[in-house]
This record gives sequence, C-alpha cells and structure tokens, in this order.
Amino acid sequence: MTRTRRFFRCDSRLSPPGPGSGSAYLVIAAEVSARLLGDAYGLLRSFDAVIGPTSDGGWYAFGLREPSRAPELEPLTDSGTLMLAALRLGLRVALLPTLPVP
Repeated sequence: MTRTRRFFRCDSRLSPPGPGSGSAYLVIAAEVSARLLGDAYGLLRSFDAVIGPTSDGGWYAFGLREPSRAPELEPLTDSGTLMLAALRLGLRVALLPTLPVP
C-alpha cells in the first residue's frame, strides 16, 4: 500500500492542546471520509497517537499529537507493531475503526 503523507494544520478550536498546538502529524494511506479525519483529530485531544488499522494488519491512518515523534514510528507498516512501539514510547494510543482491505 502506498502511503501519501499529508500534513494537516487545524485552527486552535480543533487542535489538540500541548506542545506544537495548532498542528498535528497525520499520514493517510487510503481515502478516508471527513468524519474519520475529524474523529482522528478529536482523539488527538485526549491521546498522543491515533491509528486506523486495516483488516489485513496494516493501517490507513496514523496521527500524532506531537509531530517530532513521527520519525520513530512512521516507517512501521504493521498496525500491531506500530501500536506496540508507540506504547513502549509511553504514548497514549487510540484506535479508529478497522477498515476492510479491498
């Protein structure tokens, strides 16, 4: 699966609080709805990372409240490995719904 890196900047009413407030790191590997994108940002208000797993063990979305952590995690292609690595870094991780792989 080819991953398309998209960086989103959101206004202060939507952005998660904390360091780097006003921006978050989000990689989208598939077309996702505006609702899922909004859910990801909503979860980043309370969690350090958000992962959208796929039914084959990969992921379609990966987001971080603090973009500086991205190089440590973004190369991981398996959603389980990604979640475990984030937890080992002490990050609080939330999951988006699992999407089927076409």
